[in-house]
Amino acid sequence: MNIVEATRVVVDVLPDALIVSSLGTATSAARLATDDGPHFYLGAAMGSALAAALGLAEAVPERQVVALLGDGDFLMGASTLWSVSAWRPANLVVVVLADGAYAITGGQPVAPSLRLAEVADALDGLAGVTADSAGSLRAALTSIDRPGIVEARISERVWPGPSPFVDPAEVVRGVRSNIAAGP
Repeated sequence: MNIVEATRVVVDVLPDALIVSSLGTATSAARLATDDGPHFYLGAAMGSALAAALGLAEAVPERQVVALLGDGDFLMGASTLWSVSAWRPANLVVVVLADGAYAITGGQPVAPSLRLAEVADALDGLAGVTADSAGSLRAALTSIDRPGIVEARISERVWPGPSPFVDPAEVVRGVRSNIAAGP
């Protein structure tokens, strides 16, 4: 499975979800898979996408929220998991595109094995699962309890293209429009 394929599965299974994507390849893949749809693209601020998704899930509890994160971004903001465990938003699923590299900064390896299912199971109120294929990712997204963390193991490197500058004000307007339109 590659990053673009995994992101398209997320969009296909959860078409009405509000996506918060971390910088780099996650944002590029989300923009590609949604035809640059009105989602919350973080073009900077590495490590903050999960916190932003948690805030959005709290602000709009009637909408499904997906945090679409690279594994490097996830590791930089992993402390937010304790807040997710405490708050337990029933509308949040975290998808970590685990390719084992900091793609945005040159492809340096991510040293630790994530083992997200084990991490999630160790925290009260979280569910975790790993997915090694598009089919297992689809199954995980349809069955995981919320809040849930899915480690989508990326085995095929595909570059989704550059993530050109995103005007923050335009992103906010797009997200507000998406929220107002509803599912």
